[in-house]
This record gives sequence, structure tokens and C-alpha cells, in this order.
Amino acid sequence: MKESLPLAGIRVVEFVHMVMGPACGLVLADLGAEVIKIEPPEGDHTRMLTASGAGFFPAYNRNKKSLAVDLNT
Repeated sequence: MKESLPLAGIRVVEFVHMVMGPACGLVLADLGAEVIKIEPPEGDHTRMLTASGAGFFPAYNRNKKSLAVDLNT
């Protein structure tokens, strides 16, 4: 099924956080691109949101792969 999507075969590396960057990556992933989200070793800060932001991380990062990278070393 994913092969029939318009961006199938495209790979995107996502180095963003907060709202607009993950939203863009989400659209690309929903259109079939392989989106690889790069996170700091402690994880994206939106993983820890509570109250009205509690569902942000799973909602905006569906269909993505993730990798933790320590860019300082």
C-alpha cells in the first residue's frame, strides 16, 4: 500500500522540534516518505508534555522512525 503513495522511495532526515517542523515531517510521512527523526539522547522534549500537550508527540510523529544522536560528541 505504501508503494502507491506519491512520496514512496523518498527519505527525509528530520532535525526539528516543537510544532511546525514535526507537522511538516508528518505530512511527508503520510504521503509515503520514509521520515527519520533525529532526537537528542534524552529524547524529544515534546515526549514529556502533559495536560493539553500530552498527545502531541505520538500524534505528530506517527509513521516516522527515530534515532537518538548526541551531536556534542
